[in-house]
Amino acid sequence: MSEATFRLKSLHVYPLKSGAGLAVETARLEPEGLAGDRRMMVVDASGTCLTARAAPRLMQVRAHRDGDEVVLAAPGMAALVFARSDLERTNNVTIWGDHVVALDAGDAVAAWLSAFLDRPCRLVVKGRETHRPLGLAPGGTVSFADTAPLLMTNVASLADLNRFLDDEVEMARFRPNVVVSGPQAYDEDGWGQVRIGEVEFEVAGGCDRCVMTTLDPRSGEARPDHEPLATLGRQRRGPDGKAYFGQYLIPRTLGRLVVGDAIEVLSRKPAMSVAPGTASPVTRLPSTAGSAAQGGSRERQLRCVAVIDETHDFRTFRFAVEPFVDYKPGQFITLLLDIDGRVVRRNYTISSSPSRPHHVSVTVKRLRGGHVSNWLHDTLKVGDTIRSLGTNGRFHLAAARGADRLLMLSAGSGITPMMSMLRFVADTDLPVDIVFHHSVRTERDVSFIEELRLLRRQMGSRLQMSWNLTGCDAKAAAAFASATTGDDAPRVFTGRLDADMLRIACPDLADRAVFCCGPDGFRGKAREILEAWQPAPKHAFLEETFGPDRSAEPLPEIGAYSVIFRKSNKQVSGEGTVTVLELARQVGLALPADCEAGICGTCRCRLVSGDWRIASNSADRGRTVLSEEEEREGYILACSTNPIGDVVVDL
Repeated sequence: MSEATFRLKSLHVYPLKSGAGLAVETARLEPEGLAGDRRMMVVDASGTCLTARAAPRLMQVRAHRDGDEVVLAAPGMAALVFARSDLERTNNVTIWGDHVVALDAGDAVAAWLSAFLDRPCRLVVKGRETHRPLGLAPGGTVSFADTAPLLMTNVASLADLNRFLDDEVEMARFRPNVVVSGPQAYDEDGWGQVRIGEVEFEVAGGCDRCVMTTLDPRSGEARPDHEPLATLGRQRRGPDGKAYFGQYLIPRTLGRLVVGDAIEVLSRKPAMSVAPGTASPVTRLPSTAGSAAQGGSRERQLRCVAVIDETHDFRTFRFAVEPFVDYKPGQFITLLLDIDGRVVRRNYTISSSPSRPHHVSVTVKRLRGGHVSNWLHDTLKVGDTIRSLGTNGRFHLAAARGADRLLMLSAGSGITPMMSMLRFVADTDLPVDIVFHHSVRTERDVSFIEELRLLRRQMGSRLQMSWNLTGCDAKAAAAFASATTGDDAPRVFTGRLDADMLRIACPDLADRAVFCCGPDGFRGKAREILEAWQPAPKHAFLEETFGPDRSAEPLPEIGAYSVIFRKSNKQVSGEGTVTVLELARQVGLALPADCEAGICGTCRCRLVSGDWRIASNSADRGRTVLSEEEEREGYILACSTNPIGDVVVDL
């Protein structure tokens, strides 16, 4: 592609530093950047710049200029209007070490922002006397932007980064002013001077990225996996150890930019040095698998439209849902059920496939003494409406990360994520070769058998199936096997899963990524087999837990505790074993929590001081969804953390 075809794809203005951005078709260029860009900022009580790094809700604040007036808007707040001509001078403003003169927006604006951000702060506006030297080049000037007048990013560079992310990110996370299309990925690293339309720029160097990229550009909510910053750190790390994405621009002439302008590279320079990447590309599913970030605390209404008996104790509940649930095959949803006067939460894997978008289904096994499973089987009927949260979960088809040969191992209700994945592979004709092996007690417990036979015929040699019956003798197993004839007849074994069984069912196991879901003992045996397998497997062993680890030793009772929620200035004391989430709710704090089993990470919060332990309701008491960095910084999962003694929480 010739450089003559490079184009200005989009323009973005951010009136308030760290506030919401505006996409515009055209913008006038001033020495300090695009007209109206980052001409206002919020400062704390000392006059120091306050950004979304410290106050993420700033990203929800929208600022519009209408002549002399500025209109501020934010969720749950009445719009506020102030006139620039009424502003007074102030001298106590600091931004990244620079002391500048600015205009104070007044007490009414300060009260409005302080109420929304829940902290003392004020708004300042750039005035005629506001001058901030540009550190990148002598004689230049910059507004309230971090480093340079403009930031440029490249569509192809974002596409390359997204190859390594489970959940793709949008360009808005990088808050660019200028987005270009046409160049190859990271070609902009080697640009020296460019002309966009009639305006010339110096490309002043790469932009080192920070935690701002992990914040949702609409809500300010942080991604618990620290993406895309974590992957940038593995793929785009410079000699100084910082992660880079995008290039700074300094105007050398002035004029007007218009979306669609041609871009000409006037000169080139040696590209910045980047360490070799260490991330692996993910398996990118077709668009029907959902590419948006999952999870969060969004509540939906589910209307039951069908109840299907899969076996004598295994039942599928199919729901119509509005709005549509976007998910990856293998993820789970959290049901909010009103049982005996209180709300009970349970996580169930979605057994349907996102390739069939009109409904979402969960398949539930009736458990002896199971409070929720029995309620669902006995009470929920067609026409009923329940609530849900999510979806969530890292156990999904894309987690295989490029492997085109899979082994799916499941037992009992662990078949549900496998059915979602198998349906999706068949529906989208994904070029994946699968060995499916399922463990049940007797032939009465074999679920989805007719549909699995149809999938086998649809996928042909790309799907091989087998079962082991743990409670049957060889005669019963042979009778079950004979119930299906022809090329799609499954292999049927007796007894519990072992290495010899797997060598027959899946002789090329070492070349396959393994998905494993089922009870603790089954997953433990599968791990044991794979750890001793020769040759050693080349791909990942991916497993999903079902609730608490029943094999773990019971936790002893905790004595007295006293928990202070610092930001909310609330305190609660008591005695016994209780989670931080339960205590937060006792004092009226609406802390989001989807799974309440230590799986999804939505209840992440920071422990300022004190002792704690992982609660017995954690899905896996040996692991956590928190990163090592978060653990070092004191973050916990409120739903599965028991406070011990005197504890201070940053809520």
